[in-house]
Amino acid sequence: METAGTAARRARERSWYHTLELAPDLVTDGWFDLRPHVARYGLPARMDGLRALDVGTWDGFWAFEMERRGADVVALDLDDERDLDWPPRRRPERFATEPRGEGFRLAREILGSRVERVNRSVYTATPEELGTFDVVLCGSVLIHLRDQLLALERIAGLVKPGGLFVSAEEYDRLSGLIPVPLARYRADRESAVVFWQPSIRTWKRMLHFAGFDRVERRAKFRMRSREGWSVRHVVLHGRR
Repeated sequence: METAGTAARRARERSWYHTLELAPDLVTDGWFDLRPHVARYGLPARMDGLRALDVGTWDGFWAFEMERRGADVVALDLDDERDLDWPPRRRPERFATEPRGEGFRLAREILGSRVERVNRSVYTATPEELGTFDVVLCGSVLIHLRDQLLALERIAGLVKPGGLFVSAEEYDRLSGLIPVPLARYRADRESAVVFWQPSIRTWKRMLHFAGFDRVERRAKFRMRSREGWSVRHVVLHGRR
């Protein structure tokens, strides 16, 4: 294992998706800083004795946050960029050689965390393989998936009866002006890969269809990037 100083130096030198407080004098320069929005997600203040799952963990912000609250946490994500959903005309010719989980593993080491990271697609995540969870959180992930409904069905199967699913996703404001559940096709836009951009009404219906009996809107906010642009997000809670 490398020294604390070497690990800290590596953390300062690498690119991060999440802003993470790894030590009092070590905060990563992430693309997105979720710290101002934590309360909007509505997680239990204490999660002692609870088993939690972070779907699409990337650098692990929510996995480490739930662990800090006392939960036993599993973090789910894919290591290889080639396994992500890519529209055929947007698929890169070359992919990064570094596994996507390297930032998570470095942060885990510096934090002394015990979060278990599992290299698996949400499409193949089953209770037989992972067990079930009291809390499942999926933030800014479903919007990038080709099959959002399949992912939601898999997630519903991982939530214990009476458990909580926290979803925070981009939504389409224009589709929400029409009083029927709609989603906007966005796979050919030039920014981050997004296949379908549902309205808030559509996200709620999709959660219900996937198996959540009680679905409620918790909050809306704008997630601002390091470069200054922002994305509208809605937080929904689903319970079985």
